[in-house]
Amino acid sequence: MTTSTTIKKSFTDFGKEQEWLNQMSAEGEAFVSYHGGTYIFVKDEPGAWSYAIEILGQDRKGAESYLSFLEDTGIETVATYAGRAYLRKRNGGAPLELHSDLESRLSQAKKAGAIWSVIPLTQVSIALFLTISAFTEAGTSDLAKGITLVIGIILIVAAIIEHVHFGKPYRERIKQLKKELSIKE
Repeated sequence: MTTSTTIKKSFTDFGKEQEWLNQMSAEGEAFVSYHGGTYIFVKDEPGAWSYAIEILGQDRKGAESYLSFLEDTGIETVATYAGRAYLRKRNGGAPLELHSDLESRLSQAKKAGAIWSVIPLTQVSIALFLTISAFTEAGTSDLAKGITLVIGIILIVAAIIEHVHFGKPYRERIKQLKKELSIKE
């Protein structure tokens, strides 16, 4: 019976998450399952696997076809979760590189970073909706208006922090890739 190790961890940067998975592999821990921040590893020889995270996008059939294609090339899908695929390949001494050209790396960075624009925008929209509703609805108590206003402010501040802090690595990566692409042209 194989013993497994369960680690609960969260990442806001898929690049750092991928580095961590490869570091765990180097330490003899093979990543075998993921769901909602819970990673499961089993013992294996150090560095046996190389890992990559692919941002799949919206098209489910296209994603399934793409993952099937990758499996034909020897790349296994460990898990899919929230629009991303956790992939691995037996390590032949090289990292698992899915995107060697600048255009596809830029596309991946844009897909990965989009969440840090969408989530804050959604939060701001909810904050505005709640606040406007509380202040335009007849008979709303001052206490309810105050609570709604505080919740709205918290949502907006959180949105700003998420966009600025969590989105920063992706914006920097996109800027760098665009720069490299313009130099190449």
